[in-house]
Amino acid sequence: MALPLDRGHTLLLSSLGKSNTTKTPLPTIQALIVHYLANVHPSPTPLAATIVSSPIFLPFSHSKLELLSTSLRHAVHSKLQALKADSSGLFSPSLDTQLNVWSLAILQGLEGGHAIIRLACCSGLLLGLEDILQHLPAKKRDVKGIAEDELVMTFADVIDQFSTSDSWGKEFHSAAESADALALSLIIASQSLLLVPSEKFTALPLSHLLRLIMHTIEDTFNGGRFLSSLQSSLCSKPEFAIHIPPDSSISESIKKSLNSTAMAYIGSISKLCARTVSLFVDHRPNVALPLVSEAYQKLNSITAHVETDWFPTPLSGITDQNSLSPDARDVTAAIWTTLKTLLFSVIMITEAGLSALVYIPSTSVVLPSTSMLAVTVLQTLSHLSFVITQFGGAGHGAFNELKRLFYLALDVLGNDVTESDKYVRDLCVVESGQQPLLAHPFYQAKEAFALSAIEQLVPVLSELTIQELVFPTCLPHLSDASHRETFESAHSVVLAIFASHAQKTRESTSQQGSGFTKKIVPFYANCLIDNSAQGRLSSLQLRLAFAALVRSAASAADLSLAWFCIDCLLTAVASTSEHDGEREHRLHLTLISCVPSVPLALLPRLLDPIRSVIEAAHEEQRKTELIDALFAEIKERVGDREKGYMVRWWGEQRIKWAHTGPGCEELERDHNLDAEVTLTARV
Repeated sequence: MALPLDRGHTLLLSSLGKSNTTKTPLPTIQALIVHYLANVHPSPTPLAATIVSSPIFLPFSHSKLELLSTSLRHAVHSKLQALKADSSGLFSPSLDTQLNVWSLAILQGLEGGHAIIRLACCSGLLLGLEDILQHLPAKKRDVKGIAEDELVMTFADVIDQFSTSDSWGKEFHSAAESADALALSLIIASQSLLLVPSEKFTALPLSHLLRLIMHTIEDTFNGGRFLSSLQSSLCSKPEFAIHIPPDSSISESIKKSLNSTAMAYIGSISKLCARTVSLFVDHRPNVALPLVSEAYQKLNSITAHVETDWFPTPLSGITDQNSLSPDARDVTAAIWTTLKTLLFSVIMITEAGLSALVYIPSTSVVLPSTSMLAVTVLQTLSHLSFVITQFGGAGHGAFNELKRLFYLALDVLGNDVTESDKYVRDLCVVESGQQPLLAHPFYQAKEAFALSAIEQLVPVLSELTIQELVFPTCLPHLSDASHRETFESAHSVVLAIFASHAQKTRESTSQQGSGFTKKIVPFYANCLIDNSAQGRLSSLQLRLAFAALVRSAASAADLSLAWFCIDCLLTAVASTSEHDGEREHRLHLTLISCVPSVPLALLPRLLDPIRSVIEAAHEEQRKTELIDALFAEIKERVGDREKGYMVRWWGEQRIKWAHTGPGCEELERDHNLDAEVTLTARV
């Protein structure tokens, strides 16, 4: 039964036919659109045509386009309820059929309307249909297809009009007076296009879409120049080292940036960009890679400008927030919000591209190479290292998304030995030029990022690069625990050098290329012992590091270097002051941690001082801790070749120690060993 032309319907038509000076509130118009689109009979097509051609939605604004999208979305819900209430009779069409007919009728009414208005309507329609799928039977949920097709075609029209200058001049001169028309279109599309299947999404002109999105992101962050006025805006007060006046250039700039519509939805735009990049690379890698490289270079340029403007300012070296005036704290908080938003946008976009590249055969890829893309991503992250350090750095302490991108980029780069070596050499040269700024927080963040990246690439680096650049880069930080991140990262790099050396030695009988690593073993053994003092390496770090050093030294045919490390440790234990019992205990535990690292030939020589240490322990608690630590090493980390000897030795010692902890029987049960196995038999 047709709905009579009531007062509400008349008000709606009257409001839609007027200009934006209508006195009817927009929320009222939205409610009327929802009601009459869902209930008007016989068809919603005329009303949809009136809506799409209404002048009240011009000039474009986010609130108006969002109103259109929300109206269509709510209309779907209202229509479903109306169909459920009206469904009767055996021969009534199914819900999905009626919804398809209704959706098609609305889309027919949208034909000929302005592309951006049609985009908002199609987006809302698709979102509404997605919402109600759970209310339909499983076999009748194919109601989105028509809306998906129309959304893709409509968005293609929008892309075409923004990409073609002649069409832009004719189509948007009078209607799209807002400079944010492109950003508004992307915001509306990003809310629904992610629901479109990949095979339909790839029908879009992805090259043009990627350029438009990157243009919007660049505009949103002002090309990375949003901090250009920071230095000139800073001043001081008698009670505060740094003051930023509320009416300063940077205050106005940051406020304008954060309050922009594009910044509020930069997450959605970045997500749309990530999907565009991923599908583009996956479906057309040879066409996509140059454009993706261009997009990543643009992100690199944006972050480089940010870094250039941030570093010279006193804010880059601030460690005490009390030195900031209240106004400066507010502006600084806004700046950091913008910086973190930029970081998240970069991570989302670049991770999508690199993840897709992993599955592209190298034979099908043309220039630029995947390794160059990885280098660009790492450079971009390096520019934001002062932001990344606020999240625990780029390595193991980073949040999952950043950690995944960081290691993914290094994995991609690590497959190209030449580019890896070049990247590390360039990185070390740049860092060496900043040595006078060693204590500056900004430099420390850059250095920590560089060291974390180098650590992962050590296995593919040449010995010359390690000797001339990598090790000298680490050297100033190995004994400086004032900045934990660079201190620990430098030790991780050196340990990676030793681990790589041990791995290469096991894989080859040749000892060529290992000379430098052997030379630095004595230095690093003493360096670790020096760092056993309180406030430097933790007990766990010291134990793991020294065990790794001994393991690397023991990989050579000549075991004298491995024993030299043990001897340095024994000498340090003997020379420890009697008043420094804590450090002595840590060195004892470190000595025990070396048990799994030495070969069978050195075990008896190492176990004798360990037995003496345990028997000489005066405090029962520390003695128990030493015995438990030794048992853990035997049970969990000693190799199969040495296990039999260790089981026999443990069985002999535990009786003398009268220890109530784990015994020889547990070792035998856990590892299915015969306690009577002798050293000769195991050899």
